[in-house]
Amino acid sequence: MTTLLTGATGFLGSRLLLGLLTRNQHVTVLGRGSSSSLRTRVRAALEAVAGRAVEPDDAARLRCVGGDITQPWLGLPPALYGRLAREAEAVWHCAGDIALTGERGRLLHANVQGTAHVLEFAEATAASCRLIHMSTIAVAGRRDVGHVGEDDLTDAYGFETHYDESKYRAEVLVRDWARRLGRSAVVLRPSVVASDAALPTGAPGHPLEVFGKLLDAVAAGGGPGMPTTAARHRDGMRLRLYLPVDASINIVQDDYATEAMLRIGQDAPPPAQGVRTCHVVHPSDTPVRLLTEAVESRYPGLTITCVNDLPDPTAAERYVATGLTGFLSYSRHTRTYGRGGTLALTGGLPDPPAVDRRYLVRALGGCDAVRDRRLPDPAPVT
Repeated sequence: MTTLLTGATGFLGSRLLLGLLTRNQHVTVLGRGSSSSLRTRVRAALEAVAGRAVEPDDAARLRCVGGDITQPWLGLPPALYGRLAREAEAVWHCAGDIALTGERGRLLHANVQGTAHVLEFAEATAASCRLIHMSTIAVAGRRDVGHVGEDDLTDAYGFETHYDESKYRAEVLVRDWARRLGRSAVVLRPSVVASDAALPTGAPGHPLEVFGKLLDAVAAGGGPGMPTTAARHRDGMRLRLYLPVDASINIVQDDYATEAMLRIGQDAPPPAQGVRTCHVVHPSDTPVRLLTEAVESRYPGLTITCVNDLPDPTAAERYVATGLTGFLSYSRHTRTYGRGGTLALTGGLPDPPAVDRRYLVRALGGCDAVRDRRLPDPAPVT
């Protein structure tokens, strides 16, 4: 018997794959390309996460199958499709398009149609086969205040991005599937998962790394009308973000998130029937002020301020507003997230430590000199 995993070359999927192999699971990875090219990419992603070569015992329990979740039958020959369904004791669906500024049709194709095909596959598995679906707290959409329970799922507030809508619609499909078949499923909703480890070139990135690269371009004068590095050092550069001064965002460390997900999806007994949804989030939001200070510490002469009004934005400010649409929208929310289900199923797992400025400097990426720079203690958050 085996666990079928989609999205194993992604940031979260590669960490979950390593965790499943560490738990001595046999894992079949489904991904695009030929089986041999997929295996090369999967092994590279595993080695980037583990910081070492794949152990022979782990490699022996890993099988890679070329396919495509956006295609009928997962892009597989019917005979192979049927054999994988008979062998599956768990299905972890982590593949998807995570582009917050992506085109709607593309996101729906990957995240909704892809999920529909995975659910068709899961329907062909034994009734005892587990289904674990990777979602996001972004399914709460434009709900900016109040408490979001783990069972809450509504489109009444609308959505900040097409990505949010696509993940919401995928969750609806999972609930309909479980209801129609009398089966069970686990839905995991992480917040912004980040890592402060230095990743090799080509390794799957995380949202904060993307945030850092975009601001790198701005700070280096990487666009029309943006000051050059020399001009920035001479004159200083001010970047305004259209955000409340007290804006914050939920960031959770990858090691905590991965272990919590594995305890919920792999170790805990599955629900007898219906959908169990768990928020995998940090107990405390991270002030955006710490993020801006982390960026400023990397670039002398750069000043970032949050403002309630942004008249006459500069080229750099327009560039950031476009590239960080989702991030800026999420940072305006003050809603909180229930963790009762997660805490009940991860007993003994300590809460993650606070996300501080040193962590954020490392998570944002950059050269070794920046990573090794000693930073003054940040002012207390009030």
